[in-house]
Amino acid sequence: MLVLKGVAASPGVAIGPAMLLPDESFVVSRQYVEPAEIKNEIRKLNTAMQKTLAELDACEQKVLAELGSEYANLMSTHKLILQDPSLTGGITRKIQEEHLSAHAAILLTLQELAASFEKIEDPFFKERRNDIFDVAKRLMKNLEGEKDGFLASVKKPSLLVAHNLYPSDTINLQANQVMGFCTDAGGKTSHTALLAQSLNLPAVVALGTASKDVRAGDTLIIDGENGLLVINPDKYTLANYRKIQREIKKTEALLKTINHLPVVTQDGRPLKLFVNYDPRTDNKENKRLITDGLGLLRTEFLFMNTSVPPTEEEQYQTYLAVAKRFDMRPVIIRLADLGADKMPDFPVDELDKDANPFMGCRGIRLFLKNPELLHTQLRAIIRTACEVPAQVKIMIPMISSVEEVHHVREAFNQALAEFEAEGKKPVNKIALGGMIEVPAAAIALDGMIGDLDFVSIGTNDLIQYLIAVDRVNQEVAHMYDPCHPAVVRTLNLILQTAHKRGKQVSICGELASDAKMLPILLGLHVDGLSVTPRMYLRVKNNIRNSNFEHCLDLAQAALLMGSSADIRNLIEQNDKNEDS
Repeated sequence: MLVLKGVAASPGVAIGPAMLLPDESFVVSRQYVEPAEIKNEIRKLNTAMQKTLAELDACEQKVLAELGSEYANLMSTHKLILQDPSLTGGITRKIQEEHLSAHAAILLTLQELAASFEKIEDPFFKERRNDIFDVAKRLMKNLEGEKDGFLASVKKPSLLVAHNLYPSDTINLQANQVMGFCTDAGGKTSHTALLAQSLNLPAVVALGTASKDVRAGDTLIIDGENGLLVINPDKYTLANYRKIQREIKKTEALLKTINHLPVVTQDGRPLKLFVNYDPRTDNKENKRLITDGLGLLRTEFLFMNTSVPPTEEEQYQTYLAVAKRFDMRPVIIRLADLGADKMPDFPVDELDKDANPFMGCRGIRLFLKNPELLHTQLRAIIRTACEVPAQVKIMIPMISSVEEVHHVREAFNQALAEFEAEGKKPVNKIALGGMIEVPAAAIALDGMIGDLDFVSIGTNDLIQYLIAVDRVNQEVAHMYDPCHPAVVRTLNLILQTAHKRGKQVSICGELASDAKMLPILLGLHVDGLSVTPRMYLRVKNNIRNSNFEHCLDLAQAALLMGSSADIRNLIEQNDKNEDS
């Protein structure tokens, strides 16, 4: 038995025989053709492109019907790549001027494009590189006249092992009897991982050597809960995981029965439970959830896939539709956190100069340098609040100083005064809050809390910055540790500081859905959690099975511990005591 540790990309447990995806790395060689063959090569290229475009059109419609517009937009992006003049023009020139075959021209052009992305460490651009190769794979298949891919040959339920998977592979996994997958490469936020979550396929990525360690037919266990791949498990391990599978199925059935029940611990401690909402991925299941409101509306998508910034009207229509969806409940709209891994497609001077985009001009820093973007978004949000009974709130991303809060407050008051001059005012007072995700903001919160109406902790970036770990960098991703004493103590500092001034604190980010860390979060007196719709009932069930008084003791013990190992052992011991 061999156990590999990777990154949990999609929850669940899958057990079955291994199926190895053949390595599809593109071997580039300069294949030349005679001048008389150039026209024929260009004809073959155009035919392949037309077939590929038709495939993407069909795939877009299928994904739109089954998974929603977010993933359909991914196919739209692939169509744009295919039709990009830098791609089509580059290939055609190589055929005409260098007398390369269509096959060689495609590979060399794509290699050049991908190399330009490879020089950049930012994970957003790394994902764009994968998109390019995904398009290349489709194009090469159509150029060579291949009809059925490897996955179509699968005859029985299997677990897929690959060095890497592209979105086009992942979309068709369920239809080809794949029950789960694991990869050497990848990250939790990749398109492939997000697709796996939507398809309810257990997945583990960033395993490093899985495709080399596994042989076809090996019995595998993909543990998408803990990020583990178990190769040829012993009888005890296999039996234990089959039990876990049954428990997961029972839990899924139970979750559907608690939707209407209150979010409260066993000993009566209430907690607010919100959703991180994305209107592009809304579906019938999400609409059935009974929540305390919208804890985080990310607005960056409005600024992407467009050559110009969104207008006030465009933003207003989006916010209005979302606010109506949540009737009279809170609706927290975050100002666009542009930069880093969320780059707009329209030109912004400050972003072009960023050598280190995660610590550069992003979030509120970018908006303060581009006040017209801030003003337009504030007006769209205020305009929405004038039309609906929802408790509209504004959250400032990436704050690090009280001066930034003052600037936003001033801009907000100015936009508010413009509406008052027109005889309009919000139905409910608009609260202005801050997302604490920079250590400086956590430490100096006492100096800015008086200017904030509420606080939300963005744990994804806060942990990353506290430990100085890029969680999508495979070399150091294992060091991204929510159990680090600095994380627990910083969370406590933020909560204590805000509560002394009577301000409520919620937590968004992956930590809010972490079942193992939940008792500590409860014990630190967090006021609310905001989680994805898919995790909502899971988290609700965990809260209802918790004892607040016990969580208090657990949190106090964790605050006194000096190492991640000690805190992790404390949590694991707590889990064992609850199971016994």
